[in-house]
Amino acid sequence: MALDVTKELGQNFIEYAVAVNTDRSIPDAKSGLKPVARRILWGSFDTGRLSSKPYVKNARIVGDVMGSLHPHGDSSIYGALVRLSQPWIMRYPLMDFHGNQGSISGDGPAAMRYTEGRLTKLTEEGMLFGIKKNNVDFSLTYDDSSEEPITLPSIFPNLLCNPNSGIGVAIACNWACHNLREVQTAIFDYIDGKEPMLPGPDFPTGGIIINKNDIPNIMKTGRGTVNIRSKYEIKKNTIFITEIPYGTTVEGLISEIGKYCDENQIGVSDIKDQTSNKGVKIVIECDKNSSPDVIINKLFAKTNLQSSFSYNQVALVDRVPTELNLKDCCKIYVDHNLECIVRETEFDLTKKQNRLHIVNGLLKALEDIDNIIKLIRGSASAAAAKEDLIKKYSFSEEQAKAILDMKLSKLANLEKVEIQNEKADLEKEITNLKNIIASEEIQIDILKNRLNSIVSKYGDERRTELTQITIAKEEKEIQFVEPEKCVVVMTEGGLIKRIPAASFKTQRRNGKGVKSQDDITSCTIRTNTIDSLMIFSNKGKMYRLLVDNIPVGNNITRGQSIKTLVEMEENEEPSVIYSIYRDTDAKYVLFATKQGMVKKTTLEEYIKTKKKNGISAINLKEGDALAGVTLVKDEQLLLITKLGMCIKFNSNEISPTGRATAGVKGIGLKPEDEVIAVLPIRDTNDKLAIFVENGIGKKISLNEFVSQKRAGKGIVCYKVSNISGNVVDATLVSDEDNLLICGLTKSICISASELPTLGRTSIGNQILKGNKLVSVTKI
Repeated sequence: MALDVTKELGQNFIEYAVAVNTDRSIPDAKSGLKPVARRILWGSFDTGRLSSKPYVKNARIVGDVMGSLHPHGDSSIYGALVRLSQPWIMRYPLMDFHGNQGSISGDGPAAMRYTEGRLTKLTEEGMLFGIKKNNVDFSLTYDDSSEEPITLPSIFPNLLCNPNSGIGVAIACNWACHNLREVQTAIFDYIDGKEPMLPGPDFPTGGIIINKNDIPNIMKTGRGTVNIRSKYEIKKNTIFITEIPYGTTVEGLISEIGKYCDENQIGVSDIKDQTSNKGVKIVIECDKNSSPDVIINKLFAKTNLQSSFSYNQVALVDRVPTELNLKDCCKIYVDHNLECIVRETEFDLTKKQNRLHIVNGLLKALEDIDNIIKLIRGSASAAAAKEDLIKKYSFSEEQAKAILDMKLSKLANLEKVEIQNEKADLEKEITNLKNIIASEEIQIDILKNRLNSIVSKYGDERRTELTQITIAKEEKEIQFVEPEKCVVVMTEGGLIKRIPAASFKTQRRNGKGVKSQDDITSCTIRTNTIDSLMIFSNKGKMYRLLVDNIPVGNNITRGQSIKTLVEMEENEEPSVIYSIYRDTDAKYVLFATKQGMVKKTTLEEYIKTKKKNGISAINLKEGDALAGVTLVKDEQLLLITKLGMCIKFNSNEISPTGRATAGVKGIGLKPEDEVIAVLPIRDTNDKLAIFVENGIGKKISLNEFVSQKRAGKGIVCYKVSNISGNVVDATLVSDEDNLLICGLTKSICISASELPTLGRTSIGNQILKGNKLVSVTKI
């Protein structure tokens, strides 16, 4: 008969897959142990490698297990034994190891011929308690020479308390470790009919779980991911890592961090490993000008200083791989332990009943002891005496044997009383044991007492911190950005760049200045790399952009086209820029147009939008354009025009409106005049600095401006002429401020104290010589 090779191979593969999944890769749901771990613990127990006995060579333990229980390679058995003992792997170690067992730094253990081991007290009391009372089933070993348990009693809830992972054929598992005290609470809640819940995993290496809100769903499904972050502290310019994510090693992390720092130049000058027996300690030295907070965020994002652990709670239930949630685990634990309690009780009951049977026989014999002695003395042999006793007195074989074995001292009256007392005690104990078997309530009380005993001895405090770190969309973008003060420059040609504020050197007024880019500067603003830039177009739309995303330049570089950074429409051009400061407490965005219109809209309407996709910001009338944008609360405002007029009124005179509105009249203008600046007064000690086309500037005290109603004509703040040219820009300054003054071809940075304080009709002093002044900003 021809053999169907395909069918045969398929059948063989199925058998192989089942064997791999049930005998190697997936843990048993009752004990939480894979076969190799169960055999190591049972083999050590069966051969007397107890916590109270001296250590023995691990090579001997491995040899015993391999020879009688687990017919696989010694390296896999020793690897499992070492793992059962490692305190940075096991939340509650089950083997007591003596010698080099490796380390959290990444070192491997010494060879098994050099190391020693034995069971821990927890294993004896929590995993193997009562196993001699036949509380679990046994099966023949691989060579049929002896028996081994198919699971362990496991009063200690090992499935939930210790980690386990494995990859089988078309199936895998990954179990996290949890705190014993918290597991006890979950089990008791299940027993009491409540929904069991665990706060989250509790890893032996500590760390911080940053998504604790996801944990309830993981407990209900048995699947999900927790994100683990290293615990750290920052002292001056140094980061100290004191706890690392579970499953990582110190050596691996240092190598990964070093490689990333070398490739990306993130401001780390040195990394040191100061890990010792006292705990993990990785020291990261940051450059003097770098921000440790930004560096640690980058390391969290790019290295395993922040990693994840994926739950995949698959275990063998009646030798079938099954996905389990927390409630399933609690049910399996309780059912298994109740079964163990019943079987132990039945074992004790049988033993007590057998003893009571013997005691009844002894008491019956004592009632007629003289005749019984005469019968025994007259028998030809002990066997004959036993038969005569059974025949004459109806004793059982066990009772007859006990009578023949009875010492003469038992014939004393006092001994008879003791036997009668023993009978009473046995009858009482048998009644109690029967009550236990008949009552699940009593069984549950026994289970609770057993678990309480284990928890009181081996329970400890939680090591892994649980928190919820939800990074707002706004903050995600800046968590890797190094804060840096800068000036953003926009040109008439629509180019933009940012220049670090530190690169500007102050000069005396009317100084030489420095050359600027070829394109004419149209707008400058002081900001920070972590702030958002609002770009307003000639069509009344607004685009948002992180300042850090603007290319860095200097005074003479051209910059990059704004249209490559945001998605503007065809025939749309940028006109005004403004910055939303990260720490602003402003309520409104205030707009001023060249034709004297003002509008106020809540800031929220602009910060809750997509950054690069434009939104409607203001409804501009035909022929009008934005003159300026600012953030306000309820301050007074100054509107300044190019012909030197200024009006002062309170911003609360402007009612808030939606984004797509035109606003109301702010100042009455002459036909040839237009607004060039809008300034909120935040400090009454500031002065108004005014600059005209020919490079002249001055300061005016705010006391010279009286408050008016909105829409008035205002008062003169500068007498413009053909010589001076129109007013170009204005800003509010204190003497501590520095000003960047941009001309057509050069710019100069001066202290505001260089500007003279004059009256409203005074001309001022020359600030920028030989160049048409274009814009001014504080830096």
